[in-house]
Amino acid sequence: MRDDGTGCRTIHIGEDPPRVPDLVVSAGSYAGGVDDDRERPLSGRVAVVTGASHEIGAAMAEELARLGAAVAIAHCEAPELAAAVADRIRAAGGRAIEVDGDLSLVDDNRRLVERTVAELGGLDVFVANAGLTRWAPFLDVDEETWDTVVDLNLKGSYFGAQAAARQMVAQGGGGRIVFSSSVTGTLAIENVSAYAVTKAGLQHMARVLSLELGPHGITVNTLAIGATVNERNLADDPEYAEHWADVLPSGRAGTPGDVAAALGFLVSPGATQITGHTLAVDGGWSGTGVTP
Repeated sequence: MRDDGTGCRTIHIGEDPPRVPDLVVSAGSYAGGVDDDRERPLSGRVAVVTGASHEIGAAMAEELARLGAAVAIAHCEAPELAAAVADRIRAAGGRAIEVDGDLSLVDDNRRLVERTVAELGGLDVFVANAGLTRWAPFLDVDEETWDTVVDLNLKGSYFGAQAAARQMVAQGGGGRIVFSSSVTGTLAIENVSAYAVTKAGLQHMARVLSLELGPHGITVNTLAIGATVNERNLADDPEYAEHWADVLPSGRAGTPGDVAAALGFLVSPGATQITGHTLAVDGGWSGTGVTP
């Protein structure tokens, strides 16, 4: 109540301002702000990136390594691609291992975390990036297609996050979990219904898990990835970049590096107060909904 009874206090010149209570932050390596090492804020941390053998996942893994983390590169039957990512990280002075597994299986997610801890010494960051797309009209989607998409995109991400969170809670110090979603989880796009449902589910998954994991100092967020230039999209449309540049407010299609940079922020010590959030990396697409 204000001194005059209307709700706000008047501060007179020369009077000390009211004291703001000190903020209370939970103990842990991620609590309370940015590390002293601004160039390598993830030094001493260990990260897992699933689906890290291909373009977006590879860029994510290399970005986390650049920021100082040791990285487990999770892949499914892509040893040569995963080895190339690990080699680039090691050539730049970082630490990396490759872990093969089918992350639609709960046990493979658990083994991924166990091996990461055994070989790299812990787990601080878990990026559930592995996923797949199946294009088909809704009336033509069959049970096998549905199960294939949901088992990896949704079930795999859920149980990967669970295995990672159990380790983070056990070791203390908080952590970061990030899901790779898509703008199709927000916008209605034709012929991608099963995929879009899983990507919408990941956004809500981040919200509900942030509530349960917040007391442990673990943040959970999602990247809603928009039109991004990669091999798959270029195979569908060789002029993909040009077509999307014409309709996006940013004036260009995204790159794997754009997604990796956004991830680097979300897992940084400075992002302690960001949780249960979906960050769109889409050049403004989600605000317009316009497609080429």
